[in-house]
Amino acid sequence: MTAHEPDAAPAAVMGTRDTWISFTDLAVWSFVLYGLGIATPYLQKDLHLTAFEAGLHGSALAIGVLIAGVVTDRVARLVGMHWLPDLEVAIIGLGIALFALAPSLPVSLAGAMLMGLGGSILSTDNNVRLGRVKGEGSRRLLAQAYGLSMIMAGAAPLAIGLAAAHLATWRVAMAIPVAVFVLLAFLRSRESEPPTSVVKAQGSLTLPYWVAVLVIALSVSIEFSFVYWGSSMVGRRAGIASSDATLMASLFVVGMFLGRTAVGRGLGAGRSPRTLLAAGLIVAMIGACVVWISPIAALSGLGLLLGGLGTAALFPVGLTVALHAAPNAQMTAMARTALAVGLALLVVPSTLGLVSDAIGLIGAWAIIPAIALAALAVVATMPGSEKMTAQDLAASAEAPPLGELPV
Repeated sequence: MTAHEPDAAPAAVMGTRDTWISFTDLAVWSFVLYGLGIATPYLQKDLHLTAFEAGLHGSALAIGVLIAGVVTDRVARLVGMHWLPDLEVAIIGLGIALFALAPSLPVSLAGAMLMGLGGSILSTDNNVRLGRVKGEGSRRLLAQAYGLSMIMAGAAPLAIGLAAAHLATWRVAMAIPVAVFVLLAFLRSRESEPPTSVVKAQGSLTLPYWVAVLVIALSVSIEFSFVYWGSSMVGRRAGIASSDATLMASLFVVGMFLGRTAVGRGLGAGRSPRTLLAAGLIVAMIGACVVWISPIAALSGLGLLLGGLGTAALFPVGLTVALHAAPNAQMTAMARTALAVGLALLVVPSTLGLVSDAIGLIGAWAIIPAIALAALAVVATMPGSEKMTAQDLAASAEAPPLGELPV
């Protein structure tokens, strides 16, 4: 990536209250993002939805992300950076309430869309705040924020599964992020807020960039197929209770966290991006196949863990390749990448649900290994000569996940 700048993040900045509020904002948004997928099977049962109708919630969230990619700058200019966090909390809170308390499908879909809209604005806002620190300090801040976010993403299936098993309703768990967001709104300082700015592109996007974006979109399709349908697949294939399957789904996030941590510490340094992407896709495909064919719960859990391990590096390494291919148009590159990810979320979960309605979830699960094979074919067209240094890997591992993309 780019040469490291001098560290401009003194300890005082690293430990400020508002920095930790931004960390927590991003972490709780990760809880909401993953929690939507985990809670959808429960909502499906409550509202007697088909698998296709349940899958539409992922598409609705993706529509919210796409809308945010178009309107966030305008909204920030309209309400001002001082009051933007309050608007984010209001939108996300309303979205969670509509989703969790929905009496019908249109209401729950509106809630999912608002969750995507508010969450994407929130992630953009907090990335701007953390990005005020230059150079190595900013990278360290994003790395810390991302680690906390993965922990909270892993807490979502645990909280929802425990609420469903012991508190008679999964909805209690969905109230947790609302309470935390409201508390943070009261704690946040209203001083020294960053200005809103728009950076224009200075170059064009090349074919290698679009190849990398295609890999990213396919990788996100694999990730969120696991997130939205992993617990249902394990429950159906291994014959375990839905609450137990939901708890087991946290193993996918554990795998993601372990994989990202390993890459961030330099595992794979000296290998080309093509090699790293291919290795990740193969491991993810193996994990998907284990979940697909195993009737044993323990092996299904291993499959989820492998799925997370394999998927972990796909987005950050792919994003690194994309930005390398667009050195003079990185703002445009990031925006187009976010839109591609949103489109993947819009299409794939609902498609898997539609196929599941037609032939059953076990048969529909074959879509995931097929996507991995398609991504491998695309990766094979990438140049394989350039190597990734340990610094490149660490920086790529700090790339924020979907919920934290500065769209």
